[in-house]
Amino acid sequence: MFAQDAIQHQPILMDKGTEGVVLMPISAKRKEFANGLGKTIEIAMILRELASRGELTRALLIVPAGLVENWRRELNETFHLDFEVFGSEGDVTDRKSNAFAKHNRLIASIDTLKRPQRVKKLLAAPAWDLIVFDEAHHLTAYRTGNRVTKTQNFKLAEALREHSRDLVLLSATPHQGDHFRFWMLVRLLNPALFLNTDDMIDNRYRLNAVVFRRTQADACDADGEPLFARRQVHTQAFHLTDLEKHFYDALLDYLRDGYNLAQASGSQGRALGFVMTIFQKIAASSFAAVAMTLRRRLLSLTIHEAVVCDENMDVEGRERALQDARNQLREMYGLASDALGRAEVERLLADAKVKLLRKLGEKVDVDLVESEVRGAGDEESAAALVSVALPAERQRIVELLQVIPPGEESKTRELLRALEVLWAVHPDEKIVVFTTYLGSVDSLKSAVEEIFPGVGVEVLKGGDHGAKIAAERRFRRPEGPRMLICTAAGREGINLQFARVLFNHDLPWNPMDVEQRIGRIHRYGQAHTAQVYNLVSADTIEGKIFLLLEEKLLEIGKALGKVDEFGQVTEDLRGQVLGQLSERLSYDRLYQDAVRDPTLVRTRQELDVAVENAQTARHVVWELFQDLEGFRLDDYREFDDGGQGMRRLIHYVRTGIHELGGQVEEVGPTQSRVCWNGQPEWRITTDRGEALADEQLTLLGLEHPLVRQLSERHRSLEADRRGVVGRMPDGDELRGALTVWRVQVHGRGGQFHQRIVTLGIDENGQRSRDLERLDDNWHELQAARTSVFDAGNRRCLATTTLPEMLRRELSYKGVLTDDASFSSRLLAWVEVA
Repeated sequence: MFAQDAIQHQPILMDKGTEGVVLMPISAKRKEFANGLGKTIEIAMILRELASRGELTRALLIVPAGLVENWRRELNETFHLDFEVFGSEGDVTDRKSNAFAKHNRLIASIDTLKRPQRVKKLLAAPAWDLIVFDEAHHLTAYRTGNRVTKTQNFKLAEALREHSRDLVLLSATPHQGDHFRFWMLVRLLNPALFLNTDDMIDNRYRLNAVVFRRTQADACDADGEPLFARRQVHTQAFHLTDLEKHFYDALLDYLRDGYNLAQASGSQGRALGFVMTIFQKIAASSFAAVAMTLRRRLLSLTIHEAVVCDENMDVEGRERALQDARNQLREMYGLASDALGRAEVERLLADAKVKLLRKLGEKVDVDLVESEVRGAGDEESAAALVSVALPAERQRIVELLQVIPPGEESKTRELLRALEVLWAVHPDEKIVVFTTYLGSVDSLKSAVEEIFPGVGVEVLKGGDHGAKIAAERRFRRPEGPRMLICTAAGREGINLQFARVLFNHDLPWNPMDVEQRIGRIHRYGQAHTAQVYNLVSADTIEGKIFLLLEEKLLEIGKALGKVDEFGQVTEDLRGQVLGQLSERLSYDRLYQDAVRDPTLVRTRQELDVAVENAQTARHVVWELFQDLEGFRLDDYREFDDGGQGMRRLIHYVRTGIHELGGQVEEVGPTQSRVCWNGQPEWRITTDRGEALADEQLTLLGLEHPLVRQLSERHRSLEADRRGVVGRMPDGDELRGALTVWRVQVHGRGGQFHQRIVTLGIDENGQRSRDLERLDDNWHELQAARTSVFDAGNRRCLATTTLPEMLRRELSYKGVLTDDASFSSRLLAWVEVA
């Protein structure tokens, strides 16, 4: 990743080997639009760079609610930027005071901030140095005739754009094929850049001032080699057995009646429609998961009937329903009819009743149904939301349960057959399996452990980030489990590039969720071609729609020459079309409507129109962005120091640890072992690949805890301890002092810039370039018996002569203009005697 100096506009190499992104200068009132790979990392690098220059005090990140924790974790744990989360469940709230005035680094969801009262508090607080909007395509303003409508999201950005020195908008799909909506986004960044959409189209080269677009193909290492391995996605279609088809058809009848009743019931039927949608998704995962959820819903309906009977003073009806519930619990948990079994049934019944009564009082948030991440929560909701039900639904569920096909499912057999082939060739292969629902997880785990008893199966099914990382580490160990089964909880926040095979046991309705799953193994650090296998039933609605969409993508790919040698649509085209499609199509509505359209005639027509519109939008975006400057690695080669910076860092750590009485022992060309003051031993490496491969190794860098501890210690030294006297072994003719200054330049318009300046003076107090050239050779200093200057001379030089030299140096380099001022602080004084 590279960033550019805000004053001189000269590139500074910040880090190598991450996603390649070029970001234009950040200066006062300059607005930016960023688009590319690893957006969180891009912003973290900008924040860290600005912080290191002293140009970042206040920063606000406005992100979708579901990504707040991910942003907090990345920024704080990886980059140590100390951000707090604003919101009712975060670190900071505004209940008693204006948190935006008291806290300088905040992450908040856009839904939390866009309320009018919050906007007022934001504007009443001091201005921000940087505001970042993630998923900025949700800042929407659209035109209908001569009328322009702005969403609350857009109004929030509009209100804040003049309340921040810098603004960054992040989006993978900033342009949805609507020039007006995109132009309004650009106006947030620079209102004067284009007069209107026609001006933007005619002078699209001006977009280079605010738009930066990068694809995965741009990401390369220092040698120009791609950072990302290839991937191959295989779709394995299979057919249901006759018994499975019979059950699936019966389930579709149940779903169809549920959707029809929900539609006829208006707003009262939303909860039932929500339940039917969940059941439809679970059915696409596995029949085992459907069966488990149906049994739980039957139990809830039965207990609900007992509650209603009790309210109506129907004692016989209540007891009859409760006895049915007891029988269901006994069957579900395999409990005996003895005293112990009866006691356990009563305990389970009491718990189930309490949960049901609590659920009856909750409001159903049906807007969250499109998120795959809900997973296990959806299963719970489908079982417990019984305030609206189908007529005689209990009997219908009983009949459905009676026709559930016994034995192993066809999909499970397909997976087991594939595992047998893979492990026969590569016995130690690590394999990741994604499936959304807990019922599917349990049945898969049991089937794999029965057929392959020695492989070990790890399950990642939720919990906090620590639980995810623990499961990832257990799976990563060479002697650890060979299979990891992930629910939607594993779709983000974990790195599995040490595995190269992934199975999608079920497929989320939104194909972009599938892409996110694949990203767990197909990411930086993957050394092999990522192999992805999608298991699709050709007899289900979900399977037919998925295969239909794949067919459409292949048609587009062939027409554009975007099909690789394996007959697969290239990754860039797939991502572009699916990204645009997600903005145009409600997958939930598409799949729900398909239940009432068994021939899929209307579904096919709707998908045709949506794909055609997405392809048109993709072409529009390509035309508009074709003049954007591309990434050229050669532009940055001259700034590669050939590892000199890392060598200096290694020397700094070694010297600092030795000074504290610790030891640094080299254990290889790139690895060292550090022991320090009784603290736990550190194993550090300068090789990124080694750090990725061995969780016990930590990568040495400026943010490494050892470096941070040493630098904080040295920054706290008193002034008289920052000066040293020494002699150079081959520099007898050099006498004078090398001084290091931190300089802060303040512009009239509020601009602020910080830099480190080195000045050398000879024994006569004159500027010495020869001493300044010793900047990289300080470690060669040897003990000296005498000094060059006495205390009075040092004080005079440091307070009068050297500050004037600094002023001339800054003016000569164009850093200090006539309308700017500067302040300086002496960091170090090294005399060469």
